[in-house]
Amino acid sequence: MAGLILKDLMSIQRQIKAQAIMLIFFLFISIFMQQGLILFTIIIFIVTFQAITALTYDEQSNWDKYANTLPISKGDIILSKYILSILLMLFGLIIALPIVFIIHRFTNNWASAEFFLTFNLLVTLAFCMLALLLPIYIKFGSIKGRMFLIALCFIPGFLFSLLKDYFPDMTLTLSNLKQYMFLAPFAGLLILWLSSLISIAIYQRKEF
Repeated sequence: MAGLILKDLMSIQRQIKAQAIMLIFFLFISIFMQQGLILFTIIIFIVTFQAITALTYDEQSNWDKYANTLPISKGDIILSKYILSILLMLFGLIIALPIVFIIHRFTNNWASAEFFLTFNLLVTLAFCMLALLLPIYIKFGSIKGRMFLIALCFIPGFLFSLLKDYFPDMTLTLSNLKQYMFLAPFAGLLILWLSSLISIAIYQRKEF
């Protein structure tokens, strides 16, 4: 398992270096706008979704055909992608949180309660998107998976147009659930675990 994770880290390191330049750009934007959450959001989603990048590289190099000749279970191959995403998220949090705290501490936008709520929602959203996308990428491949990812970007706007009349009630409901928001990341992890079971079942039926 550790070897599989190390292999993925080595395959995505060039991609991470390229995106580090983009993060520097967003760092200056966050400082200029005095909004550390911009940088926090970008870091969380960039590092977490590197697991999908690793899947794409595996597909392009026909890694799965080779991996299935090794004494490695198909379950371990898939679980390594999920563990990689969680480890990268933790790495992203270690990088992002101190920077965000510094930006907010020296500006007038510091509000710990609101930040805690947004933090929980973003982490949970990242887990849920991974739980949805990883099985799709494993089942249909990177090309169709990328098309689904593009379609997914339009879904929030579509839902907003459908539910905009109900937003006052939804806002009131969310405000009542604030005290339970610390449970949201754990719910996201549970969904991610269920997604891993689905992905393993899909991968075990694939022929290489």
